[in-house]
Amino acid sequence: MKNLIFSQDNSIEPNGAIGLQKCGIIFWQKTGFLRHCNQLGFQSIITLINKKFSPTNIQNYDDTCFIQFDNDDNKIIYLSLKKERDSNHYFIYGESHTVYSNAEFHLFALEVVSYISKQIGCKFFVDDATRFLEHKSIEELRDYIERFEIPNFESPDLLRQAIIENQN
Repeated sequence: MKNLIFSQDNSIEPNGAIGLQKCGIIFWQKTGFLRHCNQLGFQSIITLINKKFSPTNIQNYDDTCFIQFDNDDNKIIYLSLKKERDSNHYFIYGESHTVYSNAEFHLFALEVVSYISKQIGCKFFVDDATRFLEHKSIEELRDYIERFEIPNFESPDLLRQAIIENQN
């Protein structure tokens, strides 16, 4: 996880369009000189994740991908290829609402992000609601997840559809 930079400063996200994470992790590629991604690279990352981590389901919609593990709707990592504002460059953005699952999945999601980072040779900023990247305490991570109050939402499919529709 050495390629992950803990940050709760959304002004450094290339489009500055995210809020503070409360239910897991949000991550985005640290951009800069030669630190960008394209459609082919994005699809390659999804293929590498599939080979290494063997997810049970991958829903791929061009520049958006939902990667599900253990056939559990609470164990999903969302990835997106986003265009930088006022630029022709793209970067990888993603999130996972890990507190709906458990501490083990939270650590697993961080491992997946670290793997992506290593594969593309670029660091990722991670807004970790549990602050695990800062304190590195499994007990504090479990305590955060246990105390988290889960809001009701109608279905994971409606959530996915809303994310896809808000991409443009």
